[in-house]
Amino acid sequence: MKKKPSGKELEDFVKTWQQVGHRGKLLLADTYGVCYDTAKHWASDSGLLGKDEPPNSMTLHELMEIQPRVNLDFVSFDIETSNLKADFSITLSACIKPFDKDPIVFRADAYESWTTDRANDKGIIRDIASELSRHAIVVTHYGSRFDVPFLRAKMAKYGLSPLPPMFAIDSYQIAKRNFQVSSRRLANLSAYFDIGEKESVDGSLWMKAAYEGNKEALDKIVAHNIQDVVILEKLACISFPYLKFIGKL
Repeated sequence: MKKKPSGKELEDFVKTWQQVGHRGKLLLADTYGVCYDTAKHWASDSGLLGKDEPPNSMTLHELMEIQPRVNLDFVSFDIETSNLKADFSITLSACIKPFDKDPIVFRADAYESWTTDRANDKGIIRDIASELSRHAIVVTHYGSRFDVPFLRAKMAKYGLSPLPPMFAIDSYQIAKRNFQVSSRRLANLSAYFDIGEKESVDGSLWMKAAYEGNKEALDKIVAHNIQDVVILEKLACISFPYLKFIGKL
């Protein structure tokens, strides 16, 4: 392994780092006998990087150059819970929809604990995390503030391994930066862009499902969940042209 470059060599290293794509960065790191992350730290710590390289992010061009170790696709992800806080809530359902494919549906009443220990949602959380980990890019709507932190909090509670390195697109954040509309909620955006009708939320359904274990209520919640990821996939396609970079999950 070579030593960290210094002086003029470091300047040349950083200049090359900024000019090449992700594959070029991998080759540059290999030239110095270090991994990509070490080389990236060399460049970041040099103080010579320009302001056009956001931390912990990749351009779309760089992303497409990666040789994938998982399915290099994007999935729409949405989770339904009895409350907004993980320590006061149970998971009712979740949908993961690979692009242009049928949604993968998880529902709490498919697990034995639903009838014996409803507060224990480890099974469904484990399966959601396992499927999500198979994909490279996760699309959510306000998911950086709710869906993903909720899932992580539950995973940590149950001693599950953290999600692997993944990439995230939050259509709410894209809408906030680019679309001057009255509301960036999914229901309003879906109506405005005419990409599907999102049903209104009836709070009593969530109460009946969570506290009574009512199957009919959960059926409606799951249908609502599926519709959300279908709309979200369409919103993601509208949002993609406005992406400057794809950040890490």
